[in-house]
Amino acid sequence: MTHSPKLLLILNLAGSIALLLWGSYMVRAAVEKAYSAKIGAFIASAAGSRLKSFLCGLVSALILQSTTATVMLTTSFITSGLLSLGIAIVIIIGADLGSALAVRILFLDLSFLSPLLLLSGLCFHRFARTWRGQQLGRIFIGVGLMLLSIQLIKQVIAPVANQPIPAEILELLDSAAWLGLILAALFTWLAHSSVAVILVIASMAEVGLLQPPLFIAMLLGANIGSGLIALLLVNRRHVETYSAVLANFVMRLALALVAFMLSFMLIRLVGKFGGTGGVQVINMHIAYNLALALMFIPLNNAVARFSKWLFGLGKQGELVPDSHVPGSSLDPEFVNKPKLAISCARREAFRLADNTEALFGKALQMFDAVDRLIIEQFIEKDKEINARNKAIQRYLSETRRHIRHKNQSNKNDSNDKHEHRLDEILRFSTTMENIGDVVSHNLARLAIKRIDRGVVFSSEGEEELNLIHAQVLNLIQLEITYFATGNFASVSERNRKSKKRLIDSINQLGQESIARHRLRLSDRRSSSIGTSSIHQDSVRDMLQVVGYISHIEMS
Repeated sequence: MTHSPKLLLILNLAGSIALLLWGSYMVRAAVEKAYSAKIGAFIASAAGSRLKSFLCGLVSALILQSTTATVMLTTSFITSGLLSLGIAIVIIIGADLGSALAVRILFLDLSFLSPLLLLSGLCFHRFARTWRGQQLGRIFIGVGLMLLSIQLIKQVIAPVANQPIPAEILELLDSAAWLGLILAALFTWLAHSSVAVILVIASMAEVGLLQPPLFIAMLLGANIGSGLIALLLVNRRHVETYSAVLANFVMRLALALVAFMLSFMLIRLVGKFGGTGGVQVINMHIAYNLALALMFIPLNNAVARFSKWLFGLGKQGELVPDSHVPGSSLDPEFVNKPKLAISCARREAFRLADNTEALFGKALQMFDAVDRLIIEQFIEKDKEINARNKAIQRYLSETRRHIRHKNQSNKNDSNDKHEHRLDEILRFSTTMENIGDVVSHNLARLAIKRIDRGVVFSSEGEEELNLIHAQVLNLIQLEITYFATGNFASVSERNRKSKKRLIDSINQLGQESIARHRLRLSDRRSSSIGTSSIHQDSVRDMLQVVGYISHIEMS
């Protein structure tokens, strides 16, 4: 069976690019899973000087190998009020340059590292005793795949570069550089990785397949597409959050268009950016992002004001009339009317609690699963719970701001009561979210471990877990009922004692279950030995839910 050489070329090139994108995704996903909390804390600490903020963004993107990932972390801190819009813009500009430097490192001749990284990554992932060590192995494998894919791309397109290009195609490329700009921007957005696209452009330029007029246009298009990714990912629900990514896109677009109009000058100067086409692309990419930093960092506050004006809203933190999550009860029009806002928030908290109750009620089904996809569904359901809780927090934060503003001019007891109600709702919704996290983080991890080990609980152990689970579910339902009374202060002393007895009973069941499990271990039952840590950790995780509920303040 014969294949067309052109078809094989296209398939090999597409496969090499797919490998590059997959390697980039592996690195980004592993870093986000294992180190996102530390990177997030690093970004949140950048609320000081412009230089510190710029370096923070640069280092974060260099580690994540993704401007978009850094932008999404940054916008989350804008929403929570930890970062101002001006500082966030500086962090994002730093992330752009950090991503460009990551491209430069990956384009070095590191082909000898590829097999070493793949081998060491496999060893880490296979034999590491910690989850974070396994993620480090995924990072090594991802970088190894990216380096390997760059070599494959060069090998695939090298024979083509040595063949004469038809005159008609050359004329089209020379007269339609703008088409290369648009296509590169669209491909960058579709691939969601400017790093990968720039590496592909550089690889093609390295072997002479792309000449300066076209690779300059494609380089500028990739930078426009980079700003477009986050713009379409962030929702228009918070003025400063959306303004940050809008500012990034506008700055990149403006500089790219100016550079495109002056591309005839850049073509003359292209030799000063390096000896080969690939190096020229990478160095011009760094120069572009460095120019972006030098031009706009001193003007970060002016850019922030312009971006907010361009967005069309001027009030900090203003909520637009849009639901935060599907079916949300949070009406932005009532945010300055405390009684109505509290009513909306209570309805949303009930919906969140219903989701949590349903999630926890089916949690033990994960231990019957034979496929990780079933467990992934539980993790996905918890994402809605987290989204609802964040929406409630932000909504009540805005309501509290309006209450305190009124208190400055007219202080009265009703406003203090409103704030007390806000605190109750926040404590309740946060507790419900924490319970969801126990299912999606802790119990889900244990269920995956059970699948990986191929073990099952003993009949006695399964019965004990079902009993504890049923009692904890009763406690969750009881807590939701108390919340329905209007406020926790109205809960009778009799009901308080009933709740305390239930909590004590569950804790006693948990301790007895762990003790009986240890007795079964001493009898050397194979099912108990295989599930030893899983059983005990499951009991402790369900008791953690009890702890969350027992610590809700009743006053």
